[in-house]
Amino acid sequence: MEDNNQIQKNLNSIKIPNDLNERVMKGFKQAEDEMINQSFKKKGTFKKKFILVSSAAVLFIGLFIGSTFVSPAMATIASKIPLFNTVFNRGTIDDALTKYLTEQGFEVISISQDYKQHTLLISIDSKQYAQQKKEVEQTAKQYLHQEGYNKINIKVKRYTGEIVLENIKEYPLENKDFLFEIRKQMKEAGFNLTYNQFMIKPKPAELTLLIPESDYNTRKDEIIRIVKEAGEAYDVGDFKISFETFTFDQRERNSRWMSIISTLNEVLLNNEEYSIKSFGYSVKDKVKLYVQLNIRAGDSRAKEKAKIIEQVIHEFLSSQEIRKTIKDDQYQIEITSKDNKKMN
Repeated sequence: MEDNNQIQKNLNSIKIPNDLNERVMKGFKQAEDEMINQSFKKKGTFKKKFILVSSAAVLFIGLFIGSTFVSPAMATIASKIPLFNTVFNRGTIDDALTKYLTEQGFEVISISQDYKQHTLLISIDSKQYAQQKKEVEQTAKQYLHQEGYNKINIKVKRYTGEIVLENIKEYPLENKDFLFEIRKQMKEAGFNLTYNQFMIKPKPAELTLLIPESDYNTRKDEIIRIVKEAGEAYDVGDFKISFETFTFDQRERNSRWMSIISTLNEVLLNNEEYSIKSFGYSVKDKVKLYVQLNIRAGDSRAKEKAKIIEQVIHEFLSSQEIRKTIKDDQYQIEITSKDNKKMN
């Protein structure tokens, strides 16, 4: 078995490409969408009017990877990445930083991650921006360093206010009264609205309803009638009605995996050692994790990096605490190169 020093030497010998900044992960938007609640408010204090999104699960095929997959050497490598368990137990760095800055007396409107630039964007109001911008920036940098994030930049922005459409007639489906009317009528008709959400495409106009599969199979025509009547009442014009469905088993599974996906997303994309271009996932009957390298298949480092990444992910998912969350779910890890060649 390789000793720890030799493993570290091998890792340090891997060269990192210079172009690690082209594309953000392709699947994490689903996790972000899950955080949007039924009242159409974005998580945190930052609100965005007339933007409604759904969190429909994506279809996929998955295979279970046995616990014997991880070699002792790779288990040692995984043990050298404490951020995995730290992030899983603590929460994502943007949430943690928001809490920390608030505790320090700063009023943070929102914090988001720019994965292309490895930057956390902190939005504060105009008065605080003028008086405390440098203090907010310095406090945030100190916290990141304390948490082991030495490669993430900080950018403090002035919050310019909510974006409000000047002419709602140009985007009639985004009339919140129209959408609330749909929910009101569905509630009165006895539908369970706990998970129901909407997704809007303004041009061409389309309203997609995310509803339980059981409601779609038994009451689809009733829902269409309610939507059309609401559209006529609020004069939203012609639009297409479409559906995306889910089962409650899928929702429960997605909920269990949310913190795991957030952890993998944060650690993998913020660690330049892995040379990862994007990270995504899909959840339905099984789970599939998608990793795209930022190097091409012909690069001599590609296979080695893919092997390390796959086994590090598996080591994290095989840990006792995570297995309690995953339960009996099957999963597959799919790693591709920058030019979309399968690497594992």
